[in-house]
Amino acid sequence: MIEPKRVLRALAEHWALLEPLCEHFDQGTLSLNELRTQLAAQQLDSTPQDITSLLDVWIRLDILVPVAKSPNRFELNAQIHDFLAYLRREHRLGLCLEIEAYLRHLERLAGYIQDAFDIRDGNDLARQLRLLDMRVRDVLKKLDNDEQALVAVAERAKTSDRQIPLRQRYAEVLATWDEYVEPMIDLVNADGAFEQGVRKVETVLLKMLSEQQRLGHLVDDDMLLRTHARILEMQTSAQLTLRHARELLLPLREEARRHNAVTRGAALALAAIRRKGIDAVPQAAMPLFTRPQSTFLGSASQVEAYVYALARFEPKPARFPKAHKTQKGEAPRAPRTVREMVDRCEESLPMPDLMTWLLEQEPDGATDELLYWFSRLSREKRFKRERLERREYHTHEHQVSLRSFALLSAGDTAAEDSASIPNAS
Repeated sequence: MIEPKRVLRALAEHWALLEPLCEHFDQGTLSLNELRTQLAAQQLDSTPQDITSLLDVWIRLDILVPVAKSPNRFELNAQIHDFLAYLRREHRLGLCLEIEAYLRHLERLAGYIQDAFDIRDGNDLARQLRLLDMRVRDVLKKLDNDEQALVAVAERAKTSDRQIPLRQRYAEVLATWDEYVEPMIDLVNADGAFEQGVRKVETVLLKMLSEQQRLGHLVDDDMLLRTHARILEMQTSAQLTLRHARELLLPLREEARRHNAVTRGAALALAAIRRKGIDAVPQAAMPLFTRPQSTFLGSASQVEAYVYALARFEPKPARFPKAHKTQKGEAPRAPRTVREMVDRCEESLPMPDLMTWLLEQEPDGATDELLYWFSRLSREKRFKRERLERREYHTHEHQVSLRSFALLSAGDTAAEDSASIPNAS
């Protein structure tokens, strides 16, 4: 069993030696002689006995593990390798089938949750909800890891050697697209397994939330709501990861662009900044490109003409439209505001025919405008309306057939009703 304190202390003490070895262990195993050579190159003042004692410490702490059937070759412990990759912000692309397996397990957990709720077992229900929440978190972590790994794949493709053929340079991109992105597209489709699994789990949780209000609470509603929100977050994260993957890899897959030394250096700098921050890139490697400012003003005659024009500058007078005046004998235009139209209609009460009155007010008006005012005034609460028989009206443009209204004042009608009550008594 790995002792956490001693291993962490050893990693902190020998981090400068272990970090360069991680890149070699990513490509495969190392023999004992290769390990000695690498450590001797990093520690120039160390003796062979010091290197041997250091390797013994790493082997004793299970940091270095001998390879099966090859005791002279070593590799990093799998857990420590993953831990160091996390610290170095390195991500390895997983399989799309892992996400599908997680979804199948989420569907089974939803079934177990429904069974526990049916038999009213609160303890088992809370346990299954915790498992469901943990599995959803696992999917979120995997999606985040896959997204970072896709960024690394694109960076490696952009910074590879220009001398090799494009097919070899973009081989990892093409393999990633075929083995991860295309299955992910099928998985996250509207009718794919991801959407169906999320919909099944969401249906169980929402049904349980409504049933608890009717039958009684077995678990806290906040737990159900948190789990449901995390599932929706997982669904959104999967769609964003797929969109980011297509934005990164599709241009590289469709067209192999030419990369010069500037773009490769920029991609390497961005990769270093993403891992270790802006301080990881030396300032000498980031020149500041500035545009030289021109100080030329022109010849003496040009400057004199420019100053002369500024001194005698006169703005052009602004022309405002004149106010419209109605000529004598001309009918006043129909008001354009609702308040004016309602007031004018109220002054004309009682009104035997609303549509006839509108045609008198604006005989040259458009048909749609007249119909708008007819609908608006007939629904006004100040007026009491009475339906008339259907007849035809001729506007300036069309012939309209409708049943108009006769409008009366609502106040007068209320007064007549109050006066008729004592007479009836």
